Amino acid sequence: MGSHYDTLPFIARTANRFGDAMNPLRLAAAAGLVSLLVVTFSAQSVNKQRLLTVTAAHLCTLSVPTTDTKVRPKATGFRNEGTTNAYVICSFDSGPSQDDLGFPPTSNDPYEVQIWVSTIDGKPHTFTCTGANSWPGYGVAYMEYVPKTITIDPASPYLTSGAIWQPQDFFWGDVTIPASGAFSITCLLPPGAAIVLGGMRVEEDVGS
Repeated sequence: MGSHYDTLPFIARTANRFGDAMNPLRLAAAAGLVSLLVVTFSAQSVNKQRLLTVTAAHLCTLSVPTTDTKVRPKATGFRNEGTTNAYVICSFDSGPSQDDLGFPPTSNDPYEVQIWVSTIDGKPHTFTCTGANSWPGYGVAYMEYVPKTITIDPASPYLTSGAIWQPQDFFWGDVTIPASGAFSITCLLPPGAAIVLGGMRVEEDVGS
């Protein structure tokens, strides 16, 4: 397949065929066409790295809903103000450039998923959160459950306690997490702890 510069002889031959190769208007039109072709063939898509964040009040919910609970969403996070552990699930939307829900790498999956927690009673807490990619089914990424242990140190700066899931945590992970457009995190949230924020790093196609 020839390059766009192969169009130059074609334009010249066409102009000569009609006997007006030296016509300035014709030559100007031909030059403009060549410039357009050069720009079109040279254009490439550009990806920008994005960090998408969601407050836990919007991101999370009780895994077993009940009206008799002290676990609830607030502006300061999804908080366990009760006296017993509670299962909380946080579900992430797909990225802005997700164009396929099939098996990676056809889909623009995230390359990092984060969750950040804090103490609301001033005490240290240790608990487990499990990240789950994809969903059961044929033609999508293999679903895996990847647990992470989180320890909250009251003496640490705010939003430095949490967990991060990356491609190497998953069997089929490469440059992205094989999510097929779906990712969730389930935590056994202890009393006195709160999930504050969720984050997802993706690449967005912003054109050329």
